[in-house]
Amino acid sequence: MIAAFLSVFLIFFLIGLTIAILYLLNLQNTVKAAAPENRMMKPGYVWLLIIPLFNIFYMFYVAKKISATIAAEYAAKGQIPDNPRPTYMVGMSMAVCNFLNFLIGLYTLPDVWEMYANMGDPEMMEMALQSSSNVNPLLSGLNSLLGLAGFILWIAYWIQTHGYKNKMKHLPDANVESQIFGSL
Repeated sequence: MIAAFLSVFLIFFLIGLTIAILYLLNLQNTVKAAAPENRMMKPGYVWLLIIPLFNIFYMFYVAKKISATIAAEYAAKGQIPDNPRPTYMVGMSMAVCNFLNFLIGLYTLPDVWEMYANMGDPEMMEMALQSSSNVNPLLSGLNSLLGLAGFILWIAYWIQTHGYKNKMKHLPDANVESQIFGSL
């Protein structure tokens, strides 16, 4: 039973890690798509988001810096983005949802630990499950909604940053003279 649980856990962990790596590569490449003088953070710093617990707070910083990087790149190329703070609202909203979800999770954590600690003893597990049902259902529902909202915003943020990364690669340079009139 425990071996099956561990193998399923390992499979889900590896799938989650692969998705996280792809996401972080996207964020890193979004920063790299900007000229070095327009980057508000080093591209490799996005990898700090892989650190558990730290990532909950660091995402606020990353969302702000990626937005500023995109805006600076557009300004340097003499272009106007469709939003004065590209990706900022979605990134910050995602960070807020994840932060609140974390806080509510901390509040209910003792019950979860009690359940896991007693997994081998069916009688203790039943008692832990009964005590965890004493958690406020409104709080539990809010936590679920925040988790779902955070997940949806994470996907939206990934899509937005990917889109801006591709747009930044094709922005015309405002400092380069036109090929047609350059020879006159």
